[in-house]
Amino acid sequence: MTPKTAKTGNGKAEYVLTVWESATYDVWGNARDGYEVNDVYRRRTPIEIQCKVETYNAGMPGEFQGAHPSDSQIRHALCLRRFKLETDGDDLTIYVNRARDGYPLGELTCVSHESLSPIRAKQTED
Repeated sequence: MTPKTAKTGNGKAEYVLTVWESATYDVWGNARDGYEVNDVYRRRTPIEIQCKVETYNAGMPGEFQGAHPSDSQIRHALCLRRFKLETDGDDLTIYVNRARDGYPLGELTCVSHESLSPIRAKQTED
């Protein structure tokens, strides 16, 4: 499944505005013995992230559009320095670890959409 960036009629990439809640961790342990999340600190203010829209399975019957934050956007949202990230989760929840030793850094949870793969916004109640 090779993604292609979705383009508008004028050739520019499409983006979708998403809203995320973030959390960072108080971590105990070390790389040799393993890490344990002792406490989770949730940020009170949601974070807006413009995610690039990509088309998956282009030209096939199962074609769909999806989006996800880039590593740079994840770093910015969690106030992280420049080191290689390892991410896990799904289209709406991203768990972030430091790649070299698996140190848990935090998580992002999308609160604006039902799904980002394929993209479906949450329905608002009138």
